[in-house]
Amino acid sequence: MRKLSPTKAISHALNSVWTYRQVAARIAVPWLPALLICAIAQVYFGPPDPMADELTTPALVQIVTSIVSIFVISAMSVSWHRFILLDEVSHGIRFDGNSRRYFGNYFLLLLAMAVPFLLAVLMLVLLPAAMTFVVPVLLLLWGAIMRLSVKLPAVALGNRDYTFRDAWAVTSGNFWPCLGVLVLNGLILFGGLLVLLLVAGTIAQVQPLVADVFAMVASLVLQLAYAFINASVLTSLYGYFVERREF
Repeated sequence: MRKLSPTKAISHALNSVWTYRQVAARIAVPWLPALLICAIAQVYFGPPDPMADELTTPALVQIVTSIVSIFVISAMSVSWHRFILLDEVSHGIRFDGNSRRYFGNYFLLLLAMAVPFLLAVLMLVLLPAAMTFVVPVLLLLWGAIMRLSVKLPAVALGNRDYTFRDAWAVTSGNFWPCLGVLVLNGLILFGGLLVLLLVAGTIAQVQPLVADVFAMVASLVLQLAYAFINASVLTSLYGYFVERREF
């Protein structure tokens, strides 16, 4: 049984993004207008009111732009998976069956991660003592979802016969390493967000308008960077577990 090294998996993914950064830029550029429009809409309408009794315009805008962003990330991820695993260089906007199936599977996994998290937050607000129970359960759930995510590169390659059950089976005995990959990946995102907030806060003290523009552009760049890093992580896991590649 092969044992995954989380640090090697993350290092391999980061190295792939840096080495082929020009390819990543080529894949991302056609989608920039869509992502930029989503970012502007979110800033213009502002965050939704969580206490509102009905669906407000900001909430609707947030939902629509989030779905569009997830599809864009899915399409870019498909191109990235196919480039790394098949040496296929795509051009222009991808809107094929693989992208739509990838979006469906990716959206399902995101819901499986987000819904329990929101319920856990609500539980912690109502009953703070539940933290000792809620946090371990969330980690166990997210580790399982990380194992299931190995299916996504197979979807990108057009392998319709590869199921979540196959992804679960091929990662057998690697629950904790997969959870470690998820934690390290999350720390990268958290670190990027922290730097963004610190810089935006510093600029806001001098020029608030410039800070808003910076935050929007920086968040777009961060979103793209993390999309390719996450796709590279999944590509590394697929290559390691399914294609039996070494890092």
